[in-house]
Parts: sequence; structure tokens; C-alpha cells
Amino acid sequence: MSARKFDNEMKFTQAVIELAKQYGWEPFHIPSSVYKDALDKGSIPAGFPDLLLRYRDNEGNSTLIIAELKTDDEENSNVSSEQRAFLGDFAQHVPTFVFRYRDWEYIERILRYGPPDPTGQIIEPSPPIVRSKQWLPPERRITTIALQLKDDISGPSFPRGDLAELRRMNPEVPDTKAFWQLMARRGLLDNPALESKWALVMHGIALMTPSTHNSAIPVGMALYEGGESGRKNAFYSNLRINRLLKARGSLLVTLLTQMFRMMKAARQPFDWGEMASFILSEVDDPAKQEEVRVIIARDYYRAEYRNAPERDA
Repeated sequence: MSARKFDNEMKFTQAVIELAKQYGWEPFHIPSSVYKDALDKGSIPAGFPDLLLRYRDNEGNSTLIIAELKTDDEENSNVSSEQRAFLGDFAQHVPTFVFRYRDWEYIERILRYGPPDPTGQIIEPSPPIVRSKQWLPPERRITTIALQLKDDISGPSFPRGDLAELRRMNPEVPDTKAFWQLMARRGLLDNPALESKWALVMHGIALMTPSTHNSAIPVGMALYEGGESGRKNAFYSNLRINRLLKARGSLLVTLLTQMFRMMKAARQPFDWGEMASFILSEVDDPAKQEEVRVIIARDYYRAEYRNAPERDA
């Protein structure tokens, strides 16, 4: 997904709108032809942003995003003074972004998890990814470390013996050399309360290696599809996912371990940033874990609805 290419800004805009709709956002966009006509007639001011997105939760609370969409090439990538003035005004009230083609993976994460709290800055994700650490989603550090661990464990230079140790390890009582070495390498030894959770992350990555991570595949979608896009019946059944999403403590560890083995057998990767956030937030931020539970359920049942046989009728 991060390497996705677009022929022009129109296709890029449409792709962002379609992705936003998948995650429940309502888009407002004025097509270029209409925009130019409205601009000529004076019914819209110069520099008005490309895209407004609204998300309403079940309680009626709204989240807004304002975005200006630009290409990667230098000739067409500059934000005009009029556009920047509008973006600056909006940024005082709502999260306001400049998105470019190369930001696709970041855009996907913002639309899936929602924007962080506004700080009054216009955000231009790359480079750098964000302008302020205040804008980093809480799970981003977890995601970064999880993907570093994925690279460590799935890499060709990782000892096969260490991989086997991580696969055999009881994550609730981690006692292998490979685990402690990875914890030290990634600076994770300062919070003992999270050691068993990081052990479960490493255990899961090891079990799923080499078909481990794909940031474009939400966990819920992966559970439904199980290596077969468009399947009519869920790979990971309704009964299983309901039990998984209700589980806590040792039962959750057992069910996740079983699920990791099933994903390995199906050669089905998923977003390990999302899974790591789900695992670690049980201790670190229980409210966040509930949010991720809802995200997993939403993506699972969205896949079920999209692939329902009656939709083919």
C-alpha cells in the first residue's frame, strides 16, 4: 500500500475518498470542473481545501478532517498562499493535513484510527512524517517497535534456533534468550508490566513468519478472508471472533496463539501495528483496547457484508 502509484491527482483524490468511505467517513469534495466554474462565478473562494471528511460515531459525536491533496512532483506539489491561508484557519479548530501520493500508508492509518488531537498546525506527513510528536497517534510508537521486531524476527539473518525458541515460548512466562535479547535491543526493559505483552507480540510474529505483516490488511479483514479474498464464508468463524473479542487475560493469550497459527497456515498477513496495539493496550490503556476491539469487529463484519452471497444477486 505504501508503494501505491497514481497517474494523476484526480485518481489519488478518488482513492482517498473511497478509502475514507470504507472506514465510515462522509466525504465532501468539489470536483475540479465544478470548482473552476464556481471560482469563476465567485461562489467559492480561491484556495478552499480539496477535501472535508466527517465521521459520526454511534453516539452522534463528529470528527472532522480537512485535507489538501497534492502530487509528489515538484512542479505541482506546492501549496499556494491562498490554500495555506485556508488550511491555517481550519487548523485552529480541526486536524488539517496536506496529503501527497507518498503518504498513502500514513493516510490509511489516519482514516482507520482517526486523527490525533489538533494543535493548530498544518500537517505535511512526509518529510517528516509529522511536524510534532503531539500529532503522533498513541499507537504509533507501538507500531514502530512492532515492525522493528517483525524485521528482526522475519529477517534472513535471524537465527533459526532463536525463531524456534520464540515459537515454543510461553508468552505469559517468557524465559528464552532470544526474547530478552530483542527486548534489550529495542529498549523495552523499562516497563516490566508489559514484558509478557511484548512476549506475546514476538510469539505471534514468530508463529506467523514468513507471512507476517501487511499494513494494508486490517486484522478483522484478515480474519474473515484467511488468505482467500472474496470468500463467501468466514475463515475465522463468527463464533471464534466473538469469543476472541470478549476474552481477557490467559484466555486471550490462548485464543490469539491459536489464531496466529491459523493465519500462518492460511499464509494470511495482517497489520501487526494494529495487533500490537490490541495486545499491549490491555495493560497500558484498556480504553484503547476497547477501541481496537471495535475496529477489528467493524473490519471483520465489513468484509462479511462485502462478500455476502446475496450481494451478488
